[in-house]
Amino acid sequence: MFHYKSIAQVDKLFALSSPNIIYMPNFYSQEESNEMFTKLSKCPFKQPIIKVWGKSYRPLRKSCSYGDMRLEYEYSGHCELPLPWNRTMLKIKSDVEKKIGFEYNFVLNFYESGHAKIGAHKDDEASLDQSVDIATLNCRDVIFSKKGCKSVRQALEAGSLVLMHEQREWTHAIPPQPCVKEPRISLTFRRVCSSLQQSLDEMEHDYSIPPCKRLRRE
Repeated sequence: MFHYKSIAQVDKLFALSSPNIIYMPNFYSQEESNEMFTKLSKCPFKQPIIKVWGKSYRPLRKSCSYGDMRLEYEYSGHCELPLPWNRTMLKIKSDVEKKIGFEYNFVLNFYESGHAKIGAHKDDEASLDQSVDIATLNCRDVIFSKKGCKSVRQALEAGSLVLMHEQREWTHAIPPQPCVKEPRISLTFRRVCSSLQQSLDEMEHDYSIPPCKRLRRE
């Protein structure tokens, strides 16, 4: 596993190995990041019960989600019901959308100490719109892995933004860092399909008409 300290090295590696990961350092300045942290630290964080490999437990990380009305996001056996957008979240969401050109309707943010971690995974739940990049802001160390390639571990700077397009090839994980004592708030923006839209998509798939066969002339 390589741990690149130079962002230029990471950008070069991602460009050569996959166009699906884009790193944007200094999306927010240090001053802006500190101001956001102060406001977001007042969010009602909680520890949900999730299920991994058939076992239920409460992760060390805490989370709090915001999104559009009547949306539900299911992951690891847990159904997340978002709170209504507040002014701070709407401002950040607008900044991200203007920069990258996608519209989001759900954000799940984690409040982490150095002991908190997230195992290697893909954000490929059926409820997610896979045509929309997942945007992560203000994350900690991240390990990107791809079959047949060496894993890459990179410390993402405060105020940085990472875009991940299509989750079929790459997995990502946040490893534990016991030496890190200060908390960190990470925002992950997603586009979640409504239950109605998912039902329509399933109906379209189930009842799709196969292409007509060309008749042979005798």
